[in-house]
Amino acid sequence: MFPYFEHPTITVFGYTLQAFRVLVLAAIAVQVELTVRRAPRVGIAREVASSLVIWATLIGLVSAHVFDVLAYRPEVLRSDPLELLRVWGELSSTGGMLGGLAGLFWIARRRGLSGVQLARFFDLVMFALPFTLAVGRLGCALQHDHLGIPSTSVFAVRFPDAPPWNGPRFDLGLLETLLCVAIGLAFLALERAKAAQLRPPGFHFALFFALYGPARFALDFLRVGEARYVGLTPAQWLMASAALAAFAWLARAARRGGAP
Repeated sequence: MFPYFEHPTITVFGYTLQAFRVLVLAAIAVQVELTVRRAPRVGIAREVASSLVIWATLIGLVSAHVFDVLAYRPEVLRSDPLELLRVWGELSSTGGMLGGLAGLFWIARRRGLSGVQLARFFDLVMFALPFTLAVGRLGCALQHDHLGIPSTSVFAVRFPDAPPWNGPRFDLGLLETLLCVAIGLAFLALERAKAAQLRPPGFHFALFFALYGPARFALDFLRVGEARYVGLTPAQWLMASAALAAFAWLARAARRGGAP
């Protein structure tokens, strides 16, 4: 069982800086650095890649808040419609991820990237995403803002026997951190494989959702206090759809022998 840690904070010039906010900024830096550094490999200039990633990040942050309000807290929107505009508020990683990718697609097409270039660039983004999510979710784990069901599993956290924790339970931020580390290590191993250059454009994009989607779908059953629609969280509906599409794409690519 993992030990419990208080959310680390430091005070700088009278301002209290939380570990969560630092790690969110670090996660953005990881995504930008890994994507931009690898962009020349697919014939995209670093300056173009940097611009695309930054725009996608900004769109993702806005969509993360909008999706959180619409899908998880509609009662707040009904009582205070202005909450939708407070983009510095609560965020949904799923909303940010899918919104950022949609924004990236729109901007890249307007910049004139071809279909193959776009698929290759999405692969760069998705190769970096597990590492980005691992850093960001570590912030969630330290802040303990995604509590799960009570458990004495080796993957549970030894929370204090007092409200709001009331004893050991799963911490979904921690579990997703471990998941993303595992996916990142798998991506690194695949990149070193001899067949890495033969993979079709879009491979990492599809593989990410084929791995992350089912795992995230399963983990959300451990959450407590989440909005559910027909028994499933909004993230589960989206991840199930993304995973099915990813499996279909990978199967189609395999039948074609790896052709784009």
